[in-house]
This record gives sequence, C-alpha cells and structure tokens, in this order.
Amino acid sequence: MRPPRRPNHLPGPDVRFAPPDAGVTRQGRLEQWRRDRATAQPLRAEFPDVQQLRIELKFAGPGSTTPTPQSHVMYPPASAFFEYLCPYADCDGHFDLGGAVEAAMADATHTAEGMLECRGSRARDHSSKQPCLLQLAYKVTATYQPKA
Repeated sequence: MRPPRRPNHLPGPDVRFAPPDAGVTRQGRLEQWRRDRATAQPLRAEFPDVQQLRIELKFAGPGSTTPTPQSHVMYPPASAFFEYLCPYADCDGHFDLGGAVEAAMADATHTAEGMLECRGSRARDHSSKQPCLLQLAYKVTATYQPKA
C-alpha cells in the first residue's frame, strides 16, 4: 500500500533551496539604490553655481510596450544622484547619467544629449533571462544662478 499523497507535494525527498542573495534580487538592488541615493551629496555641494538641473528621458525598445518619457527637475537641495533604474519591472539594469551631467556642466551651452542602452537582463519567463536592450535618449540641461 502506498502512503497517502500530501497536497502540493511531489513524491521524493524534500528539497530546500537557499534563499536568493539579497544583492542579486531586484529588491536587494532597489534597496542598495535607495541607500546610494540617500547618501549622495546635495546638488548644491557638487555643483554650487547650478540653480536647476533638468533631465529628460525618452525610451525606445524592440517590444510593443515602451515606457513613457520622464522628466526630472532638480534644485540645489536635491541629491546629486544620477542613476535611474530601468523602468521595466522585470529588468535588473540601470542607466548612469553621471557622465552626461558632468558633460553638461563642462559644455558652453550647459547641455548634453546622448543615447544609452540598458545592459540589464529581463526575465520574460521564469526559466530564462534575455538582454533588455531598452534604449534611452537623454537630454541634460543645467541652468546657472545669475552672477551678482
């Protein structure tokens, strides 16, 4: 006689998996991103003469659903943190615009434009990860305080 089957249990030995590493999970990366943002210097400390920093983000990708554009306006008390998570919830990538901000500050027009591609992976199904390939067109514009 076979032993009775327990619901939601496959026959055989119990298999236990180690919990995922917190640094590897999206939640872990999000927590680290929040900590990094919270510890960033204020914009006024990094760029004392900047009155306002405007960052415009437009996305393009291979799929039929593309994230909506984003616009961020930063003032002197804001954190000088320029990393943006990929807007796809199932992606582990991010866009670092620190170099673009530096380029805008150095440019005579106080503007920098360019394109970045997400290097993260998306788990479109639970068994495989595929490259995200979401493209970001950005524009960074710095407005300086008038000289007294």
